[in-house]
Amino acid sequence: MMLNHRELRIFLAIARAGSIIGAADRVGMTQPALSRSLRRLEEALGARLFDRHSSGMTLTRFGEALERHAERIEFETARVLDEFQMLNGATAGYVRVGLVPSAVTTLLEPTIAAVSAKAPKIQVQVIEGGGDAMIAAVANGRVDFALVGNISSDFLPDMIITPVFEEEVCVAARPEHPVFKKSQLSLADLATSRWVLPEKGNAIWIGFDSLFRRNGLEPPAPSVSTNSVHILKSMVASDDYLTMMTRVIFKSEEAQGSIRPIPLTQALWRREIVMVRSHRYSLSPAQKLFLSEMSQQIQSAQQA
Repeated sequence: MMLNHRELRIFLAIARAGSIIGAADRVGMTQPALSRSLRRLEEALGARLFDRHSSGMTLTRFGEALERHAERIEFETARVLDEFQMLNGATAGYVRVGLVPSAVTTLLEPTIAAVSAKAPKIQVQVIEGGGDAMIAAVANGRVDFALVGNISSDFLPDMIITPVFEEEVCVAARPEHPVFKKSQLSLADLATSRWVLPEKGNAIWIGFDSLFRRNGLEPPAPSVSTNSVHILKSMVASDDYLTMMTRVIFKSEEAQGSIRPIPLTQALWRREIVMVRSHRYSLSPAQKLFLSEMSQQIQSAQQA
């Protein structure tokens, strides 16, 4: 059977609004018309797509399955329209990119500036977060592609993974931290300190865990965990916490003297940043332009 795109659009509107009333306002149709459309779709599929409650409507497991496919169709339709606009000379389109904080710091602003100079009508939506959250965003279609710290490909079976660049990761603290007063600093000293860390599961946390375990030490439990780079830097700069982060993230704080890397070679490592995108979606012209400009920014940074 062929799915009706108009009915899929109405289905998504109801799913996002959580009610027929809310969806009617979004799509500019009457409530009876939406109800009839939804009924036809459910009859055609032979399944109930929503559970009705006094407070609204929630997706059934059949509805959740259809939502994933309907969103893919919606995304691909948008890409086709973008491509036709580009072919007609209208340099417009929409790019949704997920970035780990270090990539935001180093790549985002110059890339957007370069894209805007060539195609000022392109709109860019940026989602910042840890690598695990960005991979999930790629998987569910919230972003078109993401730059993340490399994670084993076993966790990314449906993804295209392209190495992009490497960055230095280190342990950092404020200059007044007691570790800087030790004449012979060791990992054991770091293991007894208080830590504030990214949330469990991302590439930095995995590197932190591995640092201690491969040296025969139990990784210390963090006093605080957060996905906010601002909180990480603020807590480290104001109190005797250690953290692990990419050095570029605290570049300005290091220049100002408020945060310093720990002088311990064992605690330094380089992580690979990769671009992750789903093989299920083709890239639109706008997305190709964004990736092209980002690649040039990466090359320029590596040559500097």
